[in-house]
Parts: sequence; C-alpha cells; structure tokens
Amino acid sequence: MSPEEFDRACRTLVRGCPWVSETSGYRSKGRNEAVGGSPHSKHLLGMARDFAAPSMNGLGQADKFARTLGLWTYIHDVGSGSHLHVQGLEKGDVPDWWIKKYGKGVRDGRTT
Repeated sequence: MSPEEFDRACRTLVRGCPWVSETSGYRSKGRNEAVGGSPHSKHLLGMARDFAAPSMNGLGQADKFARTLGLWTYIHDVGSGSHLHVQGLEKGDVPDWWIKKYGKGVRDGRTT
C-alpha cells in the first residue's frame, strides 16, 4: 500500500466510524522511543496510526471496517487505554521495493 492509499484508507475509516479519534500517527525516532515504540514501528514511516473510541465495541467495529479497507490491524492497550492500531504495511521488515519507491517521501531516518 502506498502512503497515499494508506492516508485515503484512514480517512475512509474515520468517515465510516465517526466515533473514533486518531491518537497517534507519524512519529519521529525520538518520539517513538519516548512512547516505547518498536524501533521498526511503521509509525516511523508514517504508515501506522492509532485510534481511540469510547468503547471496546466501537473499537471492534472500527477494527472490522479497517480490515475491509486493506489495513493490517490490532487492538492493544498502550497504558492509556485500548487503541486500534492500523498500518498500511504488514508486520515485519519493510520490503526494499517499498523503500525504493516511497522512501524519498517518508520520514523514517533510513532514507536520504
């Protein structure tokens, strides 16, 4: 998924589930370390976002809808309550082809 497709999917998620609010998106390396994020977090690429909702039921509905949009998702508690984490890339290493194609447009510290 491209950064543009990811952004579009996230906007569609918020329109389709207006009870969710974004709590985290792009993170600098320093911010990611401060919040205890993985050094391989897709937040560093701008390809992950977290959303909160007033209830677990609302998070579950948003999770189900996000998956229909092609997003990789999971619900987790980051110490401040449960959040829906969505990302436009699969868990694990970012493919080299993706970095080559989109690397100049993302802020991940790995690209020039």
